[in-house]
Amino acid sequence: MSSSNNLRLLAIGLDAAEPSLIQKLIDDGSMPNLAALVKEGRWLHLKAPAHIGSGSVWPTFITGTPPTKHGLYSEWIWRPAKMGLERYHGRDLVPFWKQLDEQGVAVGVLDVPFATPVGLRKGFEVSEWWAHDSVLAKTLSGPEAIGAILRELPPHPLIRRRQDAVRPDDAAAVRRFTADTREGVRVRGALAQRLIDHAQPALALIVFPETHHAGHHLWQTVAANHPLFQGRGMFSSEPLLTEVYREIDQQIGSLVDKVGANATVMVFALHGMKATFGSPGFLPELLCARGFSRVTNWMSQSWSERRWSTLAGIKRGALPAVRELYYKLAPQRIIQQVARPTMLPIYDWQHTRAFSLPTDQFGWIRVNLEGREAQGCVPLERYRETLDELESMLTKLTDREGSPLVHQLVRTVTNGDEVSCHRIPDLVVHWHDAAFASRLRIADTDFEAKPVGIKTGQHALDGFCVIRGKGRLNVSNPILAEDMGGLITQMLV
Repeated sequence: MSSSNNLRLLAIGLDAAEPSLIQKLIDDGSMPNLAALVKEGRWLHLKAPAHIGSGSVWPTFITGTPPTKHGLYSEWIWRPAKMGLERYHGRDLVPFWKQLDEQGVAVGVLDVPFATPVGLRKGFEVSEWWAHDSVLAKTLSGPEAIGAILRELPPHPLIRRRQDAVRPDDAAAVRRFTADTREGVRVRGALAQRLIDHAQPALALIVFPETHHAGHHLWQTVAANHPLFQGRGMFSSEPLLTEVYREIDQQIGSLVDKVGANATVMVFALHGMKATFGSPGFLPELLCARGFSRVTNWMSQSWSERRWSTLAGIKRGALPAVRELYYKLAPQRIIQQVARPTMLPIYDWQHTRAFSLPTDQFGWIRVNLEGREAQGCVPLERYRETLDELESMLTKLTDREGSPLVHQLVRTVTNGDEVSCHRIPDLVVHWHDAAFASRLRIADTDFEAKPVGIKTGQHALDGFCVIRGKGRLNVSNPILAEDMGGLITQMLV
């Protein structure tokens, strides 16, 4: 296969690809192309702020700054001035490759999560041709000729399905999902080659979000014996996630052949994947039961609040089949518009000291701080005291058999001067496996909790980076996500 003469660095991102699984597949011969890169180069550990949330890792990579500065942790962002949530629009991030473009370096970017086009003068940029984490709810590209290339290729097979429709106990659906994901990986690889041939960039940054999506819905196929999966009737007799990783390896091989032996090649994942079943959804109710939050009653709500309360109740009570049909047929834009006002309870803010933000993994808690939140009720001098109370309550939290529910608590403010402008959750709760029980009874409470959702894989903290290049690279191990852009720039300029 002919090489791309201008390309000096090919960076391939495997979104939420688990390092331990990749090492296993390298060892058993299932990923020979990546194995060759490891043999010729270096395997590095990669650390990203996944302990805050998966929504923090790519913005940190993009900007070279920590979550406390870029303020992102989720697709849904808390806006303290509005006392509500807002869907992140993607326009706040200035990527490191914009400066490269301004220096005359031709850059090609395909589907970096949370990144939107910035008007590159050379190369190419494509956002959300298909995305696991959708910010735009549509595809944007540039320059103009790139749109014609996108129209010439078939659409991504996963566009026609939604993750909520992939039930882990439906063998036929799981197999179809696997086939569509593998085909999506193949088409993405073909698209990347077309874009590189057309634009001849010096840097090509190609991300495969399929590893993230497949990890959420196929993890039981590579970890069938995990305790969280026992007794749930899951289809796990075929290692289907391995098939997706094998297809990824084939596309890595084709892209490496395309760019030739003189180009530096980097393959990386900012974080990994591990077993789960849904996610704990009891934190809002727990904070109310423990007196940290208070929800308004029907009589004290405005007519607008009553309308959204009713809609939220209908969504929670809908049959699974009805919800699946809704997520399958409704446009993404409409789903987001309906979701925003129903994702939080209607709080009585003057009696709410701390509240839970929507999440699909960790617990996120925000202190209702005076001067920061528009309706804050906690004075600044009681901020740490409030966090102390929350931590004391959560560290003692158990189920009725005495099993601890909280594994770790992370305070995200390290500098007291930053509290008043802090944009991310104040406290992050990492759960023990006991919190994922199908019928969880929490000690000293009178409600039963069930996991939210049906995902079988959840984000893990560790990532990896493989680099193959000529000469000896002066790279730290582990490498930090916020240093990746600087490393890429160093190898180009």
